[in-house]
Amino acid sequence: MSDRGAFASAFNVPRETMAQFDIYSALLTEWQQTMNLVGPATLPILWTRHFADSAQLLPIAGRGKTWLDIGAGAGFPGLVIALLDPQAKITLVESIAKKCRFLAAASDALGLGDRVTIENRRVESLPSQSFDIITARALATMRQILLWSARFAGAETRWLLPKGASFANEIIDADRIFRFDHQLFPSHTEPAARLILAKGLQRR
Repeated sequence: MSDRGAFASAFNVPRETMAQFDIYSALLTEWQQTMNLVGPATLPILWTRHFADSAQLLPIAGRGKTWLDIGAGAGFPGLVIALLDPQAKITLVESIAKKCRFLAAASDALGLGDRVTIENRRVESLPSQSFDIITARALATMRQILLWSARFAGAETRWLLPKGASFANEIIDADRIFRFDHQLFPSHTEPAARLILAKGLQRR
């Protein structure tokens, strides 16, 4: 089975949504020629390395949530979540203007403009508001992400953070500054990685 077929099967993606992912894939390939959106070596394994790696967050978070994606880059996981969950509302924060141009072009081509907000700024300058889910992929340590995003948390806010093999050390480091409850979920795309779900954040 192709990576595309495995993705569709694993996440039960309807044919119409797969057509949108095909558009997304084509846009990434086109823009990658002039802009470093993803690691060049990961483009041939896009369906697994980026699409599936992002999609696995949705079953943990649940549908119909408001999301803050910090350092959105090429739209992982934010745009993937928006495609898979028509009820989700996503705010993409990205400080690099040319990446925001790609995000805007992709959001427009995929018909997501009414549910996706693109903020071309550093997260420190984003006006305070609360989100259901806060995420960031391949951006910074858990500790730093929590420091940046604590002010966007309401009573029920959860952080959903994909982390590599050093996840345990990142949790220990974050625990020096914050109290929080957390659960670990296996990553379906990287055996040594984990998905950290944290809630109840309080500054020590």
